[in-house]
Formats: sequence, structure tokens, C-alpha cells
Amino acid sequence: MVIIKEIIIDGFKSYGLKTVFTNLDPTFNSITGINGSGKSNFLDSICFVLGLSNLSVIRASKLQDLIFQNEKIQNNYALVSITLSDKNLSKKFLNFKNLEKISITRKIITSGKNKYFLNGKPISPNKVLNFLYSINININNPHFFVRQGHIMRIVRMNSYELLQTVETAFGIKLYSIKKKNAISLIEKKNQKVREIGNLLINQIRPQLNVLGKSDFIFQKKEFFKTKNQKWTFLSNLTNKGKKKFTLFSAEK
Repeated sequence: MVIIKEIIIDGFKSYGLKTVFTNLDPTFNSITGINGSGKSNFLDSICFVLGLSNLSVIRASKLQDLIFQNEKIQNNYALVSITLSDKNLSKKFLNFKNLEKISITRKIITSGKNKYFLNGKPISPNKVLNFLYSINININNPHFFVRQGHIMRIVRMNSYELLQTVETAFGIKLYSIKKKNAISLIEKKNQKVREIGNLLINQIRPQLNVLGKSDFIFQKKEFFKTKNQKWTFLSNLTNKGKKKFTLFSAEK
């Protein structure tokens, strides 16, 4: 089972200063505090580092909204790092031996750039998300993280919405999305092939035909040119022969 060992929050929402959370219980943890103490933002940071794409879930319209700002401190980045532990992590990452914990970091800067790090090394977002999916962590699944009012929304769902909920909860929706993305990519490639085909037919082939005709005319001219040269040569030989025959007759 994957458990959270450590969470580091730096410049994220209300956490202007670097804050480290350690010694988390492997089975149950409770977050308590007065209003405005950052309880919701703590949960938001976990969603953020695990690859949340729908920012409205954590009450933000753009990535820059997640960076801590006040009159005294003007942060230019927000960073959240989470350390996960599991004895079977080595099976998921074949390049690592005896790996029992792994650190995932997500960082954004004021320009809106978004970066991921795996054990301190840069990594693409897709690789991080695929790894998290492989250990059954999909924060973009609307039913993975239960929030206030979520149960009541499920109770009020119609049959189609319930079916979508079950498919999402069991991970079927994830593969449907991947299938949809793959079909979309194939269609884009096919469209590109059709565009290249039209280019060949409408632009390149006519030019080749013109070049072919020009080459044929050129070869024809060369043929007649060569033929005329041969005819001139034979005529010259004939004229020379006539002259010699005339001279021979005169001498006689």
C-alpha cells in the first residue's frame, strides 16, 4: 500500500514560508485548526502535486493564483513536494533498485510555467501521471478525493451519471479517455496524410507533368539536332566524293 511519508509546501496559497509535514500516520490522519489556518490549502497542495488539472477544484482560475502573495512577501514561485512510500515501488520503476520511497515535486513560477521533478530530477508531467495511475492514484478522478457535499451529489445523480461515476471509480473512464485521445491523434495523422495527398495531386504532379513535357521536347530537339548533324556530315562526304570523281574524270 502506498502511504504519504512527507509533504513540503513552499509559497503555495496561504503557505508563504516553507512548511514541512512529517511523521504522518500510515492509516489515519486528521487536520484540525481554526478558520483560515490553512486546512483546505493543505489538502489543495496534495491535489496539486498529484497532478490536478481542474484548478477550479482548488478554487483557482489560473496557476499564478496558487502563488502566495501579500504586502510583505512577493513569492515568484510555488512548490509542493510529496514523498510516497511503498515496498513495491521498484516494480514500477525498473531503473531503480531497492526503491521504497519516491519524491514527486511540482513547481510553478509567476510566468505560468509548470515543472515536475522525480527525486529531484526533471520529468515530463505525462510520466508522473502514468506512474501515479499505475499505483491507483488518479487525482483527476472526481470521485478519488471526497469533498464536502460530494455524497449528496451522488445521491441526486440520474442513472447515466451513476454509470459514469462507477466507470470512473473503477478506472474504466481513464482508458476511455486514453482511447479517445488515441483516436483523435490518429485522425490528426490521417488528416495530415490527406493534406499531403492533395498537395501531391494538385501541386506537385502538375509540375512534374510540365517538367516531363519539357524534357520530351528537349529530347526531341536533341534528336533532330543530332539527326541534322548526321545528315550534314553525310552531305559533306557526298560532296567531297563528287569533287574527287570530277577531278578523276578531268584527269582522264
